[in-house]
Amino acid sequence: MDPEAKKILEDTYNILEARGWCQGTMQQADGKVCLEGAFRAACGYGDTEEEYPYWASTPTGGAWETLCRTVEQECGDAAPWIWNDAPERTVEDVKLILKRAIES
Repeated sequence: MDPEAKKILEDTYNILEARGWCQGTMQQADGKVCLEGAFRAACGYGDTEEEYPYWASTPTGGAWETLCRTVEQECGDAAPWIWNDAPERTVEDVKLILKRAIES
């Protein structure tokens, strides 16, 4: 894996661990983030729609693709935001997916 991609995924994990996890929104008022919100923060962007085009064009060394592929391999769905928001999802599930993506 590209070193930049690995760092982004590690930072995503650390941000999620430090700030806490949420569902249904990128970021809560108390700072908790969803999987994609943590990823965006790891890339240096926030959660506003205005920032989305910039985030989407940020080179991530394949980190986003790796995360999507890992989610798809584990669950059959390549959309991390849909997977994150599933009612049965837990923070431990999200951390495990990130660990697997980092190790891939």
